[in-house]
Amino acid sequence: MRPSLLVAVIIFLLPTFLRAQESMGVLQIMNKDRPRYMAERLVIVQDPTIDTLVIRHIIANASKNGVDGWRIQIYRGGHRTAGDDSNKIRARFMEDFPDIRTYRTFDRPNWFKVKVGDFRTREEAAIVYFDILKKYPEAYLIRDVIAYKNPVQ
Repeated sequence: MRPSLLVAVIIFLLPTFLRAQESMGVLQIMNKDRPRYMAERLVIVQDPTIDTLVIRHIIANASKNGVDGWRIQIYRGGHRTAGDDSNKIRARFMEDFPDIRTYRTFDRPNWFKVKVGDFRTREEAAIVYFDILKKYPEAYLIRDVIAYKNPVQ
């Protein structure tokens, strides 16, 4: 008698357990205690200072005139003839690698720099870097704000 009673209880309770697992969905949990007009909407409750920080981040990025990326610096000089030397090295690089953009900058107090390329990632820059290193052994990778155009228009 006991085994038949146990089987009867299992048969009776089994559909109840299966039904309980079905009814616990994300939408039911998300919409619990909400009026019907707000059902299936995601409501984010957050501190207003988070919005302020996000807006500051957007404004700071918009004022950079570019995006964070990588360049290869092939020259840095601070002596008396560094301006002329940087122009010569830039011209020579443009002859050696005509498809790579070059940038000549002056950083105070007296540093002339020649940087080349606009690379979004370090891996992209490293591919070109090893080719440049053969002709410019003092070259090295640097982080910089690059002129980056979105390839998807």
